[in-house]
Amino acid sequence: MSKKFALALIFAGMAAAQDHSHSRNVHGVPGGVPEFCAGPTVTSTASGNWSSAATWSTKKVPGAGDRVLVAAGHNVLYDALSDAKITCVDLRGHLRFAADKNTRLKTNNVMVQDEGYLEIGSATNPIPAGVTAEVIIADQKIDRKVDPAELGAGIESLGKITMHGAVKTLTFVRLAAEPMAGQRTLTLEQPAASWKAGDGIVIPDTRQLRESERGENYQPRDEKLTIAAIDGAKITLTTPLKFDHKGGHDGAGKLEFLPHAGNLSRNVLVRSENPAGTRGHMLFMSRSDIDLRYVEIREMGRTKMGVLDNTEFDNAGKLQKLGANQIGRYAIHFHHNFGPKQTPANGYQFTLVGNSVDSAPKWGVTVHNSHYGLVQDNVVYNTHGAGMVTEDGTESFNVFDHNFAMRSGGSGDFAPRSGYAGAAPDPGGEGAGFWFRGPNNYIRNNVAANADVFGFGLAAGTLGEVQIPAFKGADMSLAKETKKVDTTETPVLEFANNEAYGAIQTGVALGWNATVNNFRVWNSARHGVTATPTDKLVVDNLTVRGDKAVLTNEFESPAGVWVGDYLAKSIVIRNANVQGMRTGVTSPFVRMSEKPEPGRGDGTMTVENGYFRDYFGIVVATSYRALSRNDKPLKAAVVRSSVFEPLNGVAASQTSPPAAISMNYRMAGGDTSPRDPIAVYDFNRKAGDNFKVYYSLEAPANVAPCNDKRAGVDGWVCK
Repeated sequence: MSKKFALALIFAGMAAAQDHSHSRNVHGVPGGVPEFCAGPTVTSTASGNWSSAATWSTKKVPGAGDRVLVAAGHNVLYDALSDAKITCVDLRGHLRFAADKNTRLKTNNVMVQDEGYLEIGSATNPIPAGVTAEVIIADQKIDRKVDPAELGAGIESLGKITMHGAVKTLTFVRLAAEPMAGQRTLTLEQPAASWKAGDGIVIPDTRQLRESERGENYQPRDEKLTIAAIDGAKITLTTPLKFDHKGGHDGAGKLEFLPHAGNLSRNVLVRSENPAGTRGHMLFMSRSDIDLRYVEIREMGRTKMGVLDNTEFDNAGKLQKLGANQIGRYAIHFHHNFGPKQTPANGYQFTLVGNSVDSAPKWGVTVHNSHYGLVQDNVVYNTHGAGMVTEDGTESFNVFDHNFAMRSGGSGDFAPRSGYAGAAPDPGGEGAGFWFRGPNNYIRNNVAANADVFGFGLAAGTLGEVQIPAFKGADMSLAKETKKVDTTETPVLEFANNEAYGAIQTGVALGWNATVNNFRVWNSARHGVTATPTDKLVVDNLTVRGDKAVLTNEFESPAGVWVGDYLAKSIVIRNANVQGMRTGVTSPFVRMSEKPEPGRGDGTMTVENGYFRDYFGIVVATSYRALSRNDKPLKAAVVRSSVFEPLNGVAASQTSPPAAISMNYRMAGGDTSPRDPIAVYDFNRKAGDNFKVYYSLEAPANVAPCNDKRAGVDGWVCK
């Protein structure tokens, strides 16, 4: 037998060994992970350069139509700048992109196996500024015989991926002046040394929308722009601004808040070849070790908003039905990704820092049953449903820190039926900058702007008990490595120093127990904070600013804080500063039939140390006295040491004149049943000025001695 013939047999055997017809079982992946690159046509035979024929079994550099395997134990340096469409790349070894020259890989699919490693820059050797590295997911119809669930056509990982582009010292930054239509210059709050000519930036729509401008009538005014030149903090644009992007003003008209500009450009780029064709996606599963920093993810994601149509398999993994809109094919998706058994040196099971997501048909960054991750300094723009998501409520101990989510379109209050998550319409499709299905994460220093409904959505409804990891790297498929928590009782781990503004309806919607610290909301069309907590809520150092010009129509009724569940056990609103809204704090009408859950009630709703410069300061429709227990209110309402000032420049309604404290605002018509009073202490921070405010429709005889002439109070006042 000749040496040449023997080598040919060896290579043929290697190829045959990879030609698996079965899919690999992976937790959370119905039908398993197919062998996308079975039967490779080109296999590495040694470590070496991609562009060297000596590296490959065919003695030729891989070209269009090839199915490429980087074999285990081999380290291949990708040094090509190629538009040849590689059918697929299977990594069982190490594929490293050159850092000293521009590179481009176009392929239908990259699969990183357990032992594989895709490196496009690393922490110690990032792709430097001035050099670009690009992966293009080619537009090609998916072979449904090989991949019935359309899991491929992107980058999938069971192994290790690092992508590190040149550092953007600021991925987003606040502006120093209001950007106005016609301007070709912007001034940043601080210099952005790593921004450069040619970078794409985005500025949000900052309007406080009127009712007639919301929903189907919404005409977006965010802008995507290109930098022509930059000098320190001064940016010159290639084209002038089309719209005004005004800031947030206090009740007297003083400018207090300005919008941000987000930078979308990175020198490491993963994108779809044809966004209107077969789009790519990124899916990280099982024990994947993922560290992405300063990467641009452009026009990725394949799952569309609306009804899902999933491929279905039986319990044995046998195909039952082909679907047309698969769940889980998002731009960036951590899917049942428990991370490596040995936690990486930075202490996180996965890392997503400084990246940008530009345009996705559904969610931008999705964390699903994945834990202990770091999501920081990212910019997510032009998504649908939500920008950043935790999907099923099990997600725990992830840190979402200093991210900017801008322009997330929705489908109304809830997405259309999609076929998962129960009988009700699926949440997560409303249109939110950030949407969290459960409470068990850290959310701090983030900014959400111009989302259809929520800046931050933490109101997914009751989940009951869920399984969370017992430790870092726990395998969630093993009961012994998990523990149960009751989400009804578990508070949000942290919600601090976040901001929401511009063309949104609510700053944050809370359905869990929580402490909200130092939250800023401006130009929100409906509410700053919407709260229906399960038990306890503390809102501390809240700042809300509204555009009082919107209040010229009395049907526009935004509130700083809207507390829906009046019978929740304990609500404290402390150090709130709310100006320019129809109402500072409101809690709606409680009907006689409403009763607290067992163990709930007999608590208080307390507003203390607040400052309110609104049409109405505080409006609480208290519970009926007939529901009192031992002459104690079912739910006491207390206002303590708070200051109220009139909001000038807003026409007074004849039926509902302005007031500091009101018990007669939009009550159920004609119901004069006695209600519990609001207890007021140190009114306008005047020590000892204490009184009670009663429902204004009660007869004086019920509450005498009283004075109904008290300035700024709508209702009967009694010492």
